[in-house]
Amino acid sequence: MVDFDWPALQASDPGLHFGTEHLVEFDSFRQRVGKTTVPPKFGLIPAVIASPRANLRDDPAIPAFKLQLEFIHATPLEYLERWMAANEVFEDDVCLTSVVEWSDGRISLSISQPQYHGEPATQREIESFFTAAGWTHIPDDSGHLIFFNYAFNVLAIDALPRNCYIKDGNLLPFDVILCHPDESIQDFLKLY
Repeated sequence: MVDFDWPALQASDPGLHFGTEHLVEFDSFRQRVGKTTVPPKFGLIPAVIASPRANLRDDPAIPAFKLQLEFIHATPLEYLERWMAANEVFEDDVCLTSVVEWSDGRISLSISQPQYHGEPATQREIESFFTAAGWTHIPDDSGHLIFFNYAFNVLAIDALPRNCYIKDGNLLPFDVILCHPDESIQDFLKLY
């Protein structure tokens, strides 16, 4: 257990870099990026969410809810499975480096991964890479770029230029959200 909490860490150094999911640090000696989850969260994962639908005319033919694919907070196990899938399907080198218990009892997971260099890939380059590597592009109304790999039973979402670089003609996906889709996602996306 560390003897301070997350807010104290944030206040300790204005030079720290925080993203949506992580505190991000670069280890120049090892050429690796360290990421520590923002407690009490463990990254994001897709889920099918039912959202209320406006029905101004009280038309009984309009369903009360609309299903859509959104991001929710992942559990620690889902977070670790995401990075294990990255190692498996992208041949990445993500390592769990620590489990941090803050003084207030909350937990963070820390990982490290290689530092990737290159230019942000275009959507066309991302689609070409995934398709050529055996992934199926899954159409979705949510605006997410989604691919499914039937061989690994892995869904890739958030495969965007900010998470995929091109270097020497190769795509380097480094922060794509991966998951093994549950039955609700399989049904919603009509995967089978």
